[in-house]
Amino acid sequence: MAHEYTSIVRWSEDEDEHGTITMDCGYACGFHKPVEFGGKEGMMNPEDAFVGSLAMCYSITLRSTLEKMRLELADFRLETKGILEDTEEGSKITRIDLVPKVKLKDKEDRNKVERALELAKKNCLISKSMDSEIKLKPDIEPKP
Repeated sequence: MAHEYTSIVRWSEDEDEHGTITMDCGYACGFHKPVEFGGKEGMMNPEDAFVGSLAMCYSITLRSTLEKMRLELADFRLETKGILEDTEEGSKITRIDLVPKVKLKDKEDRNKVERALELAKKNCLISKSMDSEIKLKPDIEPKP
């Protein structure tokens, strides 16, 4: 079964905005280039959206994986960092670091949670669709 996801971009006459994107889900926002390339502070940009799409998908996939494994976490926070580099092919995000900060509940098995973190990376639709290297760097508490 195929699914389609559509977005519509309109350019803006407003100098503070490059354009507006509206997505199937009803979400819309203005966007610009990243600040380091002359863009406007506080605006969505394609680079942040690219890295952010992986963060959203990974966290959703992890939650589903934890539920299937009947595991619960005391706390979860995910930091992502995309590295934009010049390559022979031109500029591209070559690597994205996923840094899940996980606090275990006393009863949870650390090895099972580590397995869930890996499975989420492997099964995340966005990570499977990206050419970028994706590094998982979990920070799990309490540490043995």
